[in-house]
Amino acid sequence: MEILIWYFANCAGSWLLLSPVLLQACKGIRRFSMKTLHSPSYLFILDEDCILEIAFLLDSSESAKDYNHEQQKKFVLETVDRMKGLQLSSGRTLSWRMALLQYSSTVFIEQTFRNWKGPEVFKSHIAPITYIGHGTYTTYAITNLTQLYMTEGTPGSVKLAVLFTDGVDHPRNPDIFAATADAKHQGIVLFTMGMTRVADEVSNAAKLRLLASIPASRFVFNLQDKGTVEKVLKEMVCTEKYLQMARGTSRPERSKGDAVFRFGEKIW
Repeated sequence: MEILIWYFANCAGSWLLLSPVLLQACKGIRRFSMKTLHSPSYLFILDEDCILEIAFLLDSSESAKDYNHEQQKKFVLETVDRMKGLQLSSGRTLSWRMALLQYSSTVFIEQTFRNWKGPEVFKSHIAPITYIGHGTYTTYAITNLTQLYMTEGTPGSVKLAVLFTDGVDHPRNPDIFAATADAKHQGIVLFTMGMTRVADEVSNAAKLRLLASIPASRFVFNLQDKGTVEKVLKEMVCTEKYLQMARGTSRPERSKGDAVFRFGEKIW
């Protein structure tokens, strides 16, 4: 069965569509088109075999104490709630699951992919998570993330990870760039999420851009900015590259059995 993929028209007044990340990783891309760059007439037809796996890496070191730690948890909860809105007109949902790790001088895997039992159970595990403290060893978080995907990831899935960090590590933290390079080699797409304005300082901002997937303009964010959840979700499930590729093409005809993928309201 093929699915016409569509995402909702209720985020900052713009239509959100599947991202190049998702499109490149999912199998069965058939055709796409649009009438105008900003009109709700852009369709994707994908085979129904795409699985989205998202991991969150919470900074629980001294740099994230108190309010910053709670902000990270709030971001995760809001992201889960937004993801719950994804649905098919056929009644089926996009297959997705999440994992959560928090790190300081050690790494705690709070929720594995294997133990995923749905969004509500996942959310119930977030509130009790307590702050660790100690030094910031981001490399350990990345290496544990990579291992988690290698042991529990679904073959062919879209692998996304949100790393919370201001870019300041303990002096003895191992080579972070080697760790992220290995993660990316394993097919993991990395988002970096600054927690405070410390992340905007020149050296830290440069580091976050290097840690994130390319282009950094699409994968580097800060919790202090407005609408961060929406911006990240837009990069997870919307596209700019494919909009440009589709310019001037005609709208594809729906074939019998196609289902519209929507958020909230029926498209047509």
